[in-house]
Amino acid sequence: MRGPFIGVVVVVLAAVACLLQVDAAAEEDNRARDISERIDKLTAEAFKLGRNLDARLDPIRIKKAGTLKARVDAIAEPTCDEHEYQCGGDDPQCVGDLLVCDGITDCRNGDDEKHCVLPFAKGDTFVGDQEFDHCGRFNPDHITLHIDSVTTIPFFTSHPKVTGRVDIHVDRDDDWAVSTPSFGFYSFATHRIIFRTPDKDSLYLVAQFDGYNFDRFVGETLRVGTGLPCARFIYKRQH
Repeated sequence: MRGPFIGVVVVVLAAVACLLQVDAAAEEDNRARDISERIDKLTAEAFKLGRNLDARLDPIRIKKAGTLKARVDAIAEPTCDEHEYQCGGDDPQCVGDLLVCDGITDCRNGDDEKHCVLPFAKGDTFVGDQEFDHCGRFNPDHITLHIDSVTTIPFFTSHPKVTGRVDIHVDRDDDWAVSTPSFGFYSFATHRIIFRTPDKDSLYLVAQFDGYNFDRFVGETLRVGTGLPCARFIYKRQH
């Protein structure tokens, strides 16, 4: 009797062992599948994070965000007096405009010497489209500003001298235009060029960059004495 019984027991144990092996193999397959799915999800999240980082570091998006910040700052209550520069950061401080980009650090956080690269150079051209013009002479549709030279004076590095030509275009059948020489100074503190022209009407041009997008500026023509704008054009750099 023992012989057949033992044989049955052996068969049963072998079957159980096979089943356990099958279950173990199935469990390993499930674990492998779970791990593969988790890796796929992590990989997808990593690619998504990379795309988001690339988008945040995109120069165009950064420029647009800076321009928006500049507009908000422009309508906010000023924290420094006129002709003073706000150092910014968590430790607010005001220093004189003439101290910005003069080669000596005056802000405690060093901000006055961080952005001292000229945003334009000789040969650059900006074309302006009219927003309004009631200065009373030409009422042009477009104005072109040509930068002819930029000179940094050793003892006045905060305000490089800029010379150029202002071409006034009037859309007529004969494509009429007049060119006027101009010169002025660029302020690193305000991101602004003030051009004077040999104009008997005593007008001058203020080119205001926003400090972030230097391919664009707002140009206003003002009258000497009143300081009120009689024309405004939006200028864009020509590439």
